[in-house]
Amino acid sequence: MDTEIKKITDTPENVQKLHKMIVDTFWDTYRGSSADQNIADYLQDSYSSEQIATQLQQSNCAFYFIMKDGKVVGYMKLNFADAQTEAYNGDSVEIEKLYVLPSFKRQGLGRKLLEFAETTANQDHAEYLWLGVWCDNDKALAFYHEIGFKQTTTHTFDLGNDPQTDLVMVKKLQK
Repeated sequence: MDTEIKKITDTPENVQKLHKMIVDTFWDTYRGSSADQNIADYLQDSYSSEQIATQLQQSNCAFYFIMKDGKVVGYMKLNFADAQTEAYNGDSVEIEKLYVLPSFKRQGLGRKLLEFAETTANQDHAEYLWLGVWCDNDKALAFYHEIGFKQTTTHTFDLGNDPQTDLVMVKKLQK
């Protein structure tokens, strides 16, 4: 089975694919954690096709598809420099989003995306790789701990009008 990670460019086809991937994986992760209207409002406010196209044009962030046998099965968003959602001590790269379709979880694809993120951060001469993960996403928390991320603090993630707690997790990179 062939796996490939590709940087997403700003084309109408890619915007459509990324929008569908964001919506599908977000619903899979958050359904049942908040009112459906909160999830729908968040997706409309933050990830309309127009907003995705704008984000794809930003110089300090990058989206990537992970593909298995030519099919898009997940995505990741990395933020650099001032595009990061929060300032972190030292040079860092943020993994703002990392999602894999439910039927492709537990196949090592999330790990491949994280390894790619770590390589990219090292190439950017970053000291740290960091992310925020929803406090009730036990599987993701266990996964991030397993590969060397440590919780440092928390922040609030507004899911529509429902504030959620994210744990900020950091991995110090090898120089």
